[in-house]
Amino acid sequence: MARRVFTWTNHQVDKLNKVQEVLAELEDYKPLTLRQVYYQLVGRGYIENKVSQYGMLSNLLKWARIHGHIAWEDVEDRVRAFHNARGFENKESFIKQEIKNFLYGYRRHLLQTQEKYIEVWIEKDALSSIFRRIAMPYCIPTVVCRGFSSVSFLNEFRTRLYYNRYKKPVMLYFGDFDPSGVEMLRAMKTTLEKELGVKGIEFKRVALQKEDIFKYQLPHNPDALKKTDTRARKHLEAYGELAVELDALRPDVLEGKIRKAIEAELDMDDFQRELQEQKKDLEGIEELKQKVYLSIGLDFK
Repeated sequence: MARRVFTWTNHQVDKLNKVQEVLAELEDYKPLTLRQVYYQLVGRGYIENKVSQYGMLSNLLKWARIHGHIAWEDVEDRVRAFHNARGFENKESFIKQEIKNFLYGYRRHLLQTQEKYIEVWIEKDALSSIFRRIAMPYCIPTVVCRGFSSVSFLNEFRTRLYYNRYKKPVMLYFGDFDPSGVEMLRAMKTTLEKELGVKGIEFKRVALQKEDIFKYQLPHNPDALKKTDTRARKHLEAYGELAVELDALRPDVLEGKIRKAIEAELDMDDFQRELQEQKKDLEGIEELKQKVYLSIGLDFK
């Protein structure tokens, strides 16, 4: 059976214009996910918060990119990945690349003088690129737990804490405000403390918080409250029908929350001193690199 050809009706063009408005406003935070675009449209009242509307938007974005109305790089799929397995055409191309990369990529451990060992934990892999981009300059790892964590995964965390045992451990957690998203942090805390015997971790739920929902007028996720789920009943009793995904936050607001939460845990004076040491280190490495290049007759530039 042939697939129906997509046609641009006035209604579809109107929706496209609204998507383009969102993408233009969030230019600095591209690429966005389908879910992020969806919640921005819902939050502005452009579409209803329904599964059917999510499907409509998915189809519209598909054809908008195929027909060139939206750039392919404006929207990305952060869940699926391509792992390149290609090699080099010959040894000369490999040597050329290695020479180019000689002494490249140095980063100083900027937290070596800090009193705390910090990790940023996120429930969703689809948003992990945002977290890595913000956390990496602080030398803070991003951990994607993707649902309820296994004891093996949490034991790996315990091992990392052992190697940093002279520092105060802090977990900055970001997840959905729904039955599973709220319960995940509690479950991890229980497993780590009562079953794995890890003491002294400071667990901090940064987002989503209940107040975020009202402050930013975030749209609810109607699929999150399954009445047959025991966690859903507990959530309903505690919070009512409040179920919102982390993706609903504007990217700029989310980035601000990540950065603020990290800097609140750091001694920023010490951090700035380490940055200055890193600058000196990089200058020394560049001088050495230039000497080596000149010694073997290569153009440093």
